[in-house]
Amino acid sequence: MDRRILFVSESRNFLVSAMIKVLEENRFEVLQVQPDIVEISLLQVQPDIYIVYLEGDLNMFNGTLKYLKKQVTEEGKDRVLYLIGSQLEIESAYEIVPHSLVSAAFTRPVLMKDVINRLNTLIIDEDDFTGHKRILVVDDDEIMLRTMKNWLSKKYDVFMANSGVNAISFLSQNHVDLILLDYEMPVASGLQVFEMIKNEPKTEHIPVIFLTSKDDRETVMKVLSAKPEKYLLKTMAPEALVKSVDDFFKGK
Repeated sequence: MDRRILFVSESRNFLVSAMIKVLEENRFEVLQVQPDIVEISLLQVQPDIYIVYLEGDLNMFNGTLKYLKKQVTEEGKDRVLYLIGSQLEIESAYEIVPHSLVSAAFTRPVLMKDVINRLNTLIIDEDDFTGHKRILVVDDDEIMLRTMKNWLSKKYDVFMANSGVNAISFLSQNHVDLILLDYEMPVASGLQVFEMIKNEPKTEHIPVIFLTSKDDRETVMKVLSAKPEKYLLKTMAPEALVKSVDDFFKGK
């Protein structure tokens, strides 16, 4: 899936411009259009990602939503549709595009960080692939994610997910050789995410190493009882953690 986005909005007001700026800063190519079927259908190449910013007269979006519904269900195409709006506006859109065809919906005021994180689970650039082993790091702590990426990216292709939901979404479309999974996460714990991974035929074979900040006997026993490949302490020195990952792959 490429990084081109068709951003549909009634106008390019301050908020829309700010959102598009953030998307472009994160290396997405954004084309903003009004909810006009003719204008959209005349595009020479349809993008893979559609974002519809619902505002104003929702009747203006009805035809466009029907058109985009056809685009995301076109056979042989891998396209996604995101909605941004109030809860009422999003529910109204669901009457035209079934919930199952909407990859994500964000209620205003939207946090662009959440939008970017969700988009990044879809994207793998060709430039990101080096032939190295591929590692997915899952942690709700953004600082830890970036720290782990900095430590590991010299030797490995590293991808990041800041929640279990984003991790599962990423894995549904991408292959990795190892998952480094935070054991202590809110909403869906590391153990719950681990069980989801192992219960899915497409991902059950992927080795998982738990990351934990606790080394007391009770925590260690809980971690090991899930039978991951191993566990690593977040407090390890960078070189020790990287060596542990190196040793894991050498043993395969």
